[in-house]
Amino acid sequence: MRFFGSIRKQYFLYLAIFISAMLVFAIFGGRGLMQIYHLKEERKKTMITTGHLREENRKLAQQIERMKKNKKEEVERIAREELGLVKKGEIVYKFE
Repeated sequence: MRFFGSIRKQYFLYLAIFISAMLVFAIFGGRGLMQIYHLKEERKKTMITTGHLREENRKLAQQIERMKKNKKEEVERIAREELGLVKKGEIVYKFE
């Protein structure tokens, strides 16, 4: 009877080791829970970046349309706002 008791203990020991190894692999393995978590975080960041790029594209498309309609005024506005240029004879005041 003792023989069957030791076999049963060995069986449970091997089963516990096998289950522990499977859990470790399921959590940290190549397609484990940690990898899924990292992929979800990366997807979230990519979606945010995509949103920013879509907004920038929309603004650029609006700027193109304005340039098509009012080319001279739009070019002057861009030169003043983005490049800091001034017309001849203008005086620029900078406040801090």
